Amino acid sequence: MKIRWLFNPFERIAGWQALFIGLVAISFTAIFGKLTRLSFDGVLDIHPGTLGFSAAFAMQAVNFFVLFLTMWLAGVCFSKSKLRVVDIAGTMALARAPMLLLTVVCFLPVVPESLFDIPRQIVFTLICIPLAIWMIALMYNAYTVSCHLKGTRAVVSFAGALIVAEMVSKLIFTFLLSGLFTNTPAINVSGGICSTENTTVVTDSLTIRQKAENVIKAFECGDFDAIPVYFDAAMKKGLPSGGLKIAWIQANMTCGKFEKADMDNLKETQIDQYDIIEVPFHFQKEKLKLRLAFNKDGTIGGLHFRPIK
Repeated sequence: MKIRWLFNPFERIAGWQALFIGLVAISFTAIFGKLTRLSFDGVLDIHPGTLGFSAAFAMQAVNFFVLFLTMWLAGVCFSKSKLRVVDIAGTMALARAPMLLLTVVCFLPVVPESLFDIPRQIVFTLICIPLAIWMIALMYNAYTVSCHLKGTRAVVSFAGALIVAEMVSKLIFTFLLSGLFTNTPAINVSGGICSTENTTVVTDSLTIRQKAENVIKAFECGDFDAIPVYFDAAMKKGLPSGGLKIAWIQANMTCGKFEKADMDNLKETQIDQYDIIEVPFHFQKEKLKLRLAFNKDGTIGGLHFRPIK
């Protein structure tokens, strides 16, 4: 009976009571998540990340509202019963309670110090998986109870709504709220000090060093559309501007906000058929180096952020 209550408390706790408890849990999740360096950058996403309190609360708010709205819309479309908005909102808020437990556990030294802290990455993943499964189970039971659904209709509609919620939350963080996580604007505006209007055209007159400088400037200004113009065909297909932006936001959340590129320590080497340019990037928590691999025709065939040893 107690185990069943852990996975489905919503037959006893719903409505305003569940909403109040859930919002308190979400608020403490934001506070503890900031203190333990956790990033909840999606309805189902959990990563180590260095955030401010405003970003931590914004993440929790977006995840809750997106989850609630998608589940409510799914309930409206698939349920034949009259729905109470407060029941859906309350049960969905309470369903995120396992994330509060995760933040408490992460006061222990289990959060990876960097992308390359493999032992803690493994421990952290093993802790996150069962708590994430518990949260999804709570979400499903919250959905079936508050929307009065059962069987295949409940499973299919819940799965579809959860996938949509995850996608919508990621899009919001990437394209609308990225300024909370990086020092670059969410939407690049041409002109001013960060204008790349005259530097994004690939011509034979540009050296690979000049192209590298333009790529670095584009990262600094958040102009991710300006970077793929220097890529070869395979890179343009495999790493479009949207993928670059997601990778940049993740680097900022993991390593702290970007501070500067150290152009004074730019290094040029050659590995096999590639000309390599490496530039140290300083973030608040740690340093990474941007490695650009140029083909013989001057196009970029590889772009990676690597640890500085």
